[in-house]
Amino acid sequence: MEKILVHSYKGGTGKTTVAVNIAFLLSLKNRVLLIENDFMMPSFFDIFDREPNAYFNDYLNESVNFDSIIEHAVKPNLDVVFTNNKFDPNEKVMSSDQEWFLSILKQMIADFNALEKNYDYIIFDTPPGWHLIVVNLIALSNKAILLLRPDSYEVNGTKIMLEILYKRAKPISSWEVYVLFNQVPEVEMNVDLENWAGELQKEGMKYVGSISCSCNIAYEMAHKTKIFPMEHEFSKALQRAMNIFLRTD
Repeated sequence: MEKILVHSYKGGTGKTTVAVNIAFLLSLKNRVLLIENDFMMPSFFDIFDREPNAYFNDYLNESVNFDSIIEHAVKPNLDVVFTNNKFDPNEKVMSSDQEWFLSILKQMIADFNALEKNYDYIIFDTPPGWHLIVVNLIALSNKAILLLRPDSYEVNGTKIMLEILYKRAKPISSWEVYVLFNQVPEVEMNVDLENWAGELQKEGMKYVGSISCSCNIAYEMAHKTKIFPMEHEFSKALQRAMNIFLRTD
């Protein structure tokens, strides 16, 4: 079972859209569990037509077991775990220290190991930046996709995040970290992208390509289209990236 983390240095990179569409495309031929972990700005409630009885927050608060937070068959072969869209700053996940996150990680490892027989892929949609829950998800995952927009600020921020978060949480040699540029303007930026990709590859990341910032995509998303069919331009670009980071050779 592959466990794939989708993360970014900053918000607004399209991280959730990419995570959701990776999960959807994989579910066309595989059993997939998609898990929302952005506790401050959840958005699955606006993407999927489902009202859960329990949330990932409840699991972390130790009030329910993991099985009870899985919403089954949200789409064919796609199960989903939601976070609560009613933000509570007093919840353990928002107010606890590193020691608590370490203690809950042991339970998370056991529960995710138990999912091996049920799923081919687990996709984690994370909060941006440095939240401690990301450390736990790094420990659980065997691949990470880092989203960033095409500018030097985000490239440098991603390099810093890799150094002080990823490499401290888990040896970079023990798993795979990929970088995907999103929202690339429809102008000639190949040289810029290649240069930035080269900088990131020197830090141990692997480059899987880019997704253009299309006016058509922006219009569709403004009208609540968040999951795209296989033949859509967004899906085609994402599939090219997936062909790289899902290779087993």
